[in-house]
Amino acid sequence: MRAFISLELPEEIKKEIALIQQELRAHFPQARLVNPQIAHLTLAFFDSITPNKIEMVKKILEKIVYAPIKLKFYRLGCFPNIKKPRIIYLELKGDLDRLDHLVKNIRLELKRQQVFFDDKPFSAHITLARIKKHQDLTTIITKVQITQKEFLTQEIKLVKSTLISSGPTYKTLR
Repeated sequence: MRAFISLELPEEIKKEIALIQQELRAHFPQARLVNPQIAHLTLAFFDSITPNKIEMVKKILEKIVYAPIKLKFYRLGCFPNIKKPRIIYLELKGDLDRLDHLVKNIRLELKRQQVFFDDKPFSAHITLARIKKHQDLTTIITKVQITQKEFLTQEIKLVKSTLISSGPTYKTLR
């Protein structure tokens, strides 16, 4: 199964994300927007994980010491790059040292327990949209206004992700 560990976002932040997406849609209607109600900050992603490894991840998360982290919206960006994007995201700033420390602790413990995850470098971002056809977005990205909205992250969750034609569906496992 597909799953991920994430930091949940406050409801008012999900509403702000929806506003940014509306403006993005006005400048780039081809983007497939992510439902803002399922927006989150991914800390570790498991492309394929077995049920017994899920139980191990739950135990790892029980041991993690976590306090809300102050973050804020920064700017839009694209993966893998702005010239040939596949994903449009909202980059975050704020207490990134604490966030990086949390991510490193979780990932280190996953490695110790031999729970395999996507080991790409961590990037503090929220996915806003996906793009099927490559298009240079340099001028479009600069048109979308981002308010430096501050917020505190909510709880850490372990979430099962199921891909369906209308987009992913999520089920909280812990």
